[in-house]
Amino acid sequence: MKLNDSLKARYLCLQILIGVFKKKKTVSQTLEEQYLCMHSYEESDIARAKRISDFIFVYLQGLDNCINLYSEKKLKLEVRNILRIVVAESFFDEAPDHAIVHSAVQLSKLSKSTKYYSGLVNAISRRILVYVQGDNLILVSVLEEKLRTYLSNYYPNEVIKRIEKLMTKKAPLDINIKNFEEINCWKEKLNAKKLPSGILRLQNPKGLSSLPGFKEGKWWVQGASSSIPIKILGKISGVEVLDLFSAPGGKAMQLISAGAKVTCLDFSLKRLELLKKNLIRMNMKAKIINSDIRKFESRIKYDIITIDAPCSSSGTIIKNKDLPHLLPVERILNLTTIQDESLDLARKYVKEDGVILYCTCSLFPVEGEERVSEFLVKNQDWMQKAICPKEHGLEAEWVDSKGGLRLRPDHLFDLGGMDGFYAAILVKNN
Repeated sequence: MKLNDSLKARYLCLQILIGVFKKKKTVSQTLEEQYLCMHSYEESDIARAKRISDFIFVYLQGLDNCINLYSEKKLKLEVRNILRIVVAESFFDEAPDHAIVHSAVQLSKLSKSTKYYSGLVNAISRRILVYVQGDNLILVSVLEEKLRTYLSNYYPNEVIKRIEKLMTKKAPLDINIKNFEEINCWKEKLNAKKLPSGILRLQNPKGLSSLPGFKEGKWWVQGASSSIPIKILGKISGVEVLDLFSAPGGKAMQLISAGAKVTCLDFSLKRLELLKKNLIRMNMKAKIINSDIRKFESRIKYDIITIDAPCSSSGTIIKNKDLPHLLPVERILNLTTIQDESLDLARKYVKEDGVILYCTCSLFPVEGEERVSEFLVKNQDWMQKAICPKEHGLEAEWVDSKGGLRLRPDHLFDLGGMDGFYAAILVKNN
């Protein structure tokens, strides 16, 4: 199938919507599939497709309400996805009305499941455009209903509203400097903001690989939230660290740059290849093991074991705007099993006076605080070591009553927010 240039971004956007709403795949998974199938997408096509699809994910309720004015609510999903693109494009006002309608009709003709609906798509698209031009379309960012309800059990409504507001904005991009003594130098070179956590936040970054210092391995991309847990470990030069679920290597690179001797363990060969590329670019070395944690065995015991456990990733919803529509709440049960297993493995291979750092990029306490509590109930010779916010330059509200790090997307709200994250330090109760 050959697509004309005007249809490429729209077709890719449609595949993203099908991936999320029908196949329950992430945007990145869909883009990877499309790349393997078709190599004709330009960077501008991908950027535009992601911008339109992100808009749809954030304002889905309002877009569907608009479509429902001119169709049955049980409209076929494949057709609805095409019309969602129409409403989004009409709101952007970047293309003439006739081009938006024509492209929608062309999209419908590309698939067996929608080609008989091209007339309907044509008629509804025209009516939608008239409606939007009359300034009738009011859009409000609202989290997917199940996710919002679940979060309301743990967070005040004003917090959820602030998260919803941040969803409408482009997610910030943060970087970690290899040599922390050079941070002010790179702050100037990259025109970045220095965050309280010692991370640089880039302003409107374009073409990361072309920015100063990237190819030379002076810095790597890592979110502000993700970088804090390693920093609260304190001085770690010379210590032996086992980094579980290590790829793509953000925390491993932090550990190495702080002088630790790092063993990286991950079960995904594809992700480990990315880790290796990152380490080569950064001129860093680590021992790399490809293994499932349930099959891992070691004669060595480690000073520190870090666990960035697989989780719902619910804390990353500002940058992964598709995530609220991928049923993160329904995936919790399987994930907590892996989280518990990772803690059990760490307990087995950490030294008697060692430290376990457990963290997840999740907003759900069941993946964070509750996992730690259950571990301590089962292992009463262990305790949670409280994190001192003042000692590490953190805001007091970022640390919970038990001394765990509890970050929310609306922290650093005026600077663009951050990922939701949880971290706890566990030590033997001696």
